Amino acid sequence: MDRLLRGPRRVVVVNLLAACALLAAATLTAPAVGSVLALVGIALIGYLQRRSFFRPGPGRPGAWGIARTALLGTALVGVVRDGMDGWDVLTALVVALLVLLTALEARLGGIWSGATRPVANLPGVDPARPYTTAVGALQAAHLAALALCLLVPVVPVVALPAAALAAGVLVVSGLWSLRARRDRGPFATAITTALERHAAPVMVYLSGPGGTEYQLGVWTSELERLADEGTGVVVVVRERSLAQRVAALTSLPVVSAPSLADLEALQVPAFRVALYVNNGAKNGHNVRYRDLTHVQLLHGDSDKPSSYNPVTAMFDRIFVAGQAGIDRYASHGVRIPDEKFVIVGRPQVADIRHADAAAALRTVFYGPTWGGFNQDNSFGSLAWGEQIVAGLLTRGYRVIFRPHPYSLRRPEEAAHVEAIHALLDADRRRSGREHLFGEAASSTMTLVDCFNASDALVSDVSSVPADYLYSGKPFVITQVDDTPVDEFLDEFPLGRAAYLARLGEAGSLDAALDGLADDRLAAERDRTRRYYLGDIPEETYARTFRDAVRATVTDAGPPPLHHAQAAGAEDEEAAELTADPADGDE
Repeated sequence: MDRLLRGPRRVVVVNLLAACALLAAATLTAPAVGSVLALVGIALIGYLQRRSFFRPGPGRPGAWGIARTALLGTALVGVVRDGMDGWDVLTALVVALLVLLTALEARLGGIWSGATRPVANLPGVDPARPYTTAVGALQAAHLAALALCLLVPVVPVVALPAAALAAGVLVVSGLWSLRARRDRGPFATAITTALERHAAPVMVYLSGPGGTEYQLGVWTSELERLADEGTGVVVVVRERSLAQRVAALTSLPVVSAPSLADLEALQVPAFRVALYVNNGAKNGHNVRYRDLTHVQLLHGDSDKPSSYNPVTAMFDRIFVAGQAGIDRYASHGVRIPDEKFVIVGRPQVADIRHADAAAALRTVFYGPTWGGFNQDNSFGSLAWGEQIVAGLLTRGYRVIFRPHPYSLRRPEEAAHVEAIHALLDADRRRSGREHLFGEAASSTMTLVDCFNASDALVSDVSSVPADYLYSGKPFVITQVDDTPVDEFLDEFPLGRAAYLARLGEAGSLDAALDGLADDRLAAERDRTRRYYLGDIPEETYARTFRDAVRATVTDAGPPPLHHAQAAGAEDEEAAELTADPADGDE
């Protein structure tokens, strides 16, 4: 059921069902049909929201508002058409309470959300509020009251519990709304006070749509090490739902700042450096604070356009893995002063094991990227994924398959993922080869685990093959367009160290896969590794990034006596940039 009703489809299906219920109740000679459809709709809403009913965190009471309004209309029509002998007054009360509750629900939820900001792991702040820990219970009670109202024409005795439930939800919601209004100021003050006491010099700023928490996840282990070594780190997230997901990723303090006023209040003097992991549209809201040194990390380093986005020029420092990260800006006409760049390597690759020259080629990791937000960033090979995996299976290889997390959010790409899973599952049952895919590769294993478990890689233009360079193992890079080879390699020079598979050209994929076994590019990969990942001694490679952050904190000087007035736009719309909300790479 969850797989069938994924993403926006669930809202469409529920609202269509509610509309059909209302239409049936109003037009059919047997309005009970509408009641049955409405009960199915209520059950479906309850099923889809089951995980959030008693989960801490700000609720979204209005998420199914339109559907509930139609379902309430169905109940009202049924009551009016059937008549309620002896129960007219009580039934009218139930309907009135439900109408009032449904009308106020979105407003009340907005008050609760306005007074609620997800906060985690910040000493001195208890984020628990009644309207954050049990909003789901009120949603469930509202649905139950609605269901009972639909049953009243058949079982009149349920009118009383329906009225009691509706009245109870309405009273509790109203009381909590009053408390939420009173709590908002003190709660914000408590957060600011706790940040001042925590005195962390490093802020990590994150903004983006749902699912972009993985971009911070690329850096969490290094940031946690930095904090363990005495340099405090706080993660500031602009979106509430994203902040909740980030809090599940890390032990670092996480604070949400949904509004510009919230962000302003968080600018405590202790913050000296702000780190960014994407070129999100709201980054400009924080870059305008002049008493911070703003450092762009991005969440991947590759030859994609996102790794030489002109927006990056607005930051004070740009941390790159190697000289390639500097050169690609200049080679694409993006002029950024050299003194802004700092080569820090890719600390994420420090745990990648180097190739064993004596090891046979047995396991190949297929790690395609996603389709991208636009055509300029569309390098994914999933459309050819079955052909690629079939070629690996034909050669007798064990396969590890881990798609980009965004691919699972797009129906067309998710269909290709499912097809590849089916192909690997069938081969596993036939040949006995223990392929790794699905949860085993995408959740149980990290990306580095996939690197270490493989002997070779097939991937796309992304940060995955760039990171794989550190292992010294052979890899294939796919080309999904018909750009001439010389032009493609000029645009994506990492391809010179790879076996290039031009997926629209007959025989090219087979030649590239055969190249993995022959492997004549070891020397070129070694040279390219130093260029892309930094010519840094192996014994200091893992700590180079953390040393660079600490040096930036020191260079920023002592905290000012007073927080500098933020420059630039004073409202969110004026401060928006035009960058993609999740710009970057992996």
